[in-house]
Amino acid sequence: MKTIAANLKANLTPQSTLSYLSVLQTELDCLQNVKKHDIIVFPNQTSLTDNAYRHFEIGAQNAYPIHNGAFTGEIGQEVLNALKIKHIMLGHSERRQILGENNSVIKEKFQFFMQENMRIILCIGEDSSVSYVKDFLELQLQHIDLSYPLLTIAYEPIWAIGSGRTPSFEDIANIMQILKDLGVKKALYGGSVNKDNIAQICSLTDGVLIGGASLCPKNFSQMIALVE
Repeated sequence: MKTIAANLKANLTPQSTLSYLSVLQTELDCLQNVKKHDIIVFPNQTSLTDNAYRHFEIGAQNAYPIHNGAFTGEIGQEVLNALKIKHIMLGHSERRQILGENNSVIKEKFQFFMQENMRIILCIGEDSSVSYVKDFLELQLQHIDLSYPLLTIAYEPIWAIGSGRTPSFEDIANIMQILKDLGVKKALYGGSVNKDNIAQICSLTDGVLIGGASLCPKNFSQMIALVE
């Protein structure tokens, strides 16, 4: 079973997200391999909806490590529980770079949501200035309990996100081996995943985290169909 996740980022409205999810569900009804995979859709925060779809799960792109409280602009575990959402993404490079989330912040979030038994996708990855990739990834995984059974690591080289460029398949395989050597049990790849490379990438990994190519539900469904 592969994990195939769609990160919709800050795209779509609540209404158009519901339309997206409805179309995706209809498209997936027609796929013979749909039950073979763990499919997750991460809408933006205002478009989170009940986790009640047949072929896929709804996940949260972010949440604050509290149940509720005086944290303006954030949502907490209370909201996720109300929507029956069990997947959360942590540490995406856009949150690290734009919003200043460092390893300490991500560690705090990880420990909280681990205690809540959430299924965590933790994003890691280097930019083009990093020479010692293994050391950099090891630092990002420091203080993360890699034995947590509901943890998935998503490796996304920052320079590949939205650029249309991806590492070679050999490089991806090498990174997967590095992560395994560091103690990672399950690892995805993200960064310019598309119809042309998804099958090969999934043969080397435990799945993919897809950005822009997942914004059209029919295209996302067609990509899923290509994964054995």
